[in-house]
Amino acid sequence: MKKLQIIMVAVFCIMLFSGSLAITVLPDQKYSDLENRQLQQKPKLTKKNFTKGTFQTEYENYLNDQFPLRDRWVDAAVALQTKLGKKDINGVYIGKKGYLLEKNDTEQLDKQQVKENVDTLTSFLNDMEKEYGKRHVSCMMVPSKTLAMSDYLPSYVSAQEPKDVLDSIQKGLNDPKILLNLKDTMQKHQKEYIYYRTDHHWTTLGAFYAYQEWAKRTGQAKEYPIKHYQQEKVFDDFYGTTYNKVHVAVPKDEVVLFHNTKDTQKIHINMDQGEVKADTLYFPKAAKKGFNRYDVFLSKNTFQMEITTKAKTGKTLLLIKDSFANCFVPFLTESYDHIILIDYRYGKTPIGTIQSEYSDITDVLVLFNTEKFMQNTKLSKLARTKKEEKTLEEFDADEFLEDM
Repeated sequence: MKKLQIIMVAVFCIMLFSGSLAITVLPDQKYSDLENRQLQQKPKLTKKNFTKGTFQTEYENYLNDQFPLRDRWVDAAVALQTKLGKKDINGVYIGKKGYLLEKNDTEQLDKQQVKENVDTLTSFLNDMEKEYGKRHVSCMMVPSKTLAMSDYLPSYVSAQEPKDVLDSIQKGLNDPKILLNLKDTMQKHQKEYIYYRTDHHWTTLGAFYAYQEWAKRTGQAKEYPIKHYQQEKVFDDFYGTTYNKVHVAVPKDEVVLFHNTKDTQKIHINMDQGEVKADTLYFPKAAKKGFNRYDVFLSKNTFQMEITTKAKTGKTLLLIKDSFANCFVPFLTESYDHIILIDYRYGKTPIGTIQSEYSDITDVLVLFNTEKFMQNTKLSKLARTKKEEKTLEEFDADEFLEDM
């Protein structure tokens, strides 16, 4: 046993030495297909980042990310853990019927950031309710797949619900009914295919049930039955972002589109201030070329999109969103002539400036995944509901340089 331990330590030291040597010789990798994310690049040493400690953290991440054959080592380690019967790997539970469910540890969240996000969202919704009326403003919080599909978790795990966060939002609202917690709706349908097995997003069916609930409870749109839509399966080979954390053998996912059977929506979409224009909300060719099949919906995430339709309702919707809204949007096209989509992960224009640009707004909807909302670090501009001009005293040089 002692000889075996010595051999294992020796092998580890050889691997560590050869890996460190290879890092200095081989070019850095920018992207990991296995994990579907950008890899840490070598940080530049400055007095500021060294004294703050960010350089040390970034350099450690750089060494981890750039270790030679990293993807293969990760793959091999996961395969070994799976064979040993482990059900919790890399922060992902190996659930029933091939469902991969991410561990949502609320204790690891930045509590100050969560509080700021709650205050920002509450203030925004109250301002919108004053401006447009409570019947025209709503907020949907989409539960994580782990909470929505709790029946599929390993028997020793119980799903965490961020109830205190949702309660804080609701208590701060002038009209608490503006907030819709979709947990009960999703759990009611969890025996159906409402979330992808290998990805954190909901499926189009899950988004449809959310649309029905939202339309029924708010009256902002017409509630249609499922037979109103013609379903089209466009992919049956989807492996999503959760799969890329563990790479275990589970069934591939299918991606299904819902088409309005009346075919009344003549759609035009304008992204990135005219850089991309199209007459569809679905981009199967682009999604097939890339890694993420979920990109079939709207083709990508970006700060601002505009959608125009032939609904002839006289209504315009301002939709504050994250990526969960991408497959929800098609259900809105029969109820609105104009839809403005804003994703604050990718831009900084104050919301008041956007409101001034679109004077035809009649309705406001916020749609966030609850976990992603709590982690979001870029919602500050959502609180600025009045158009502002920067004076010299207010000018932020760092922000200006970031935007260049």
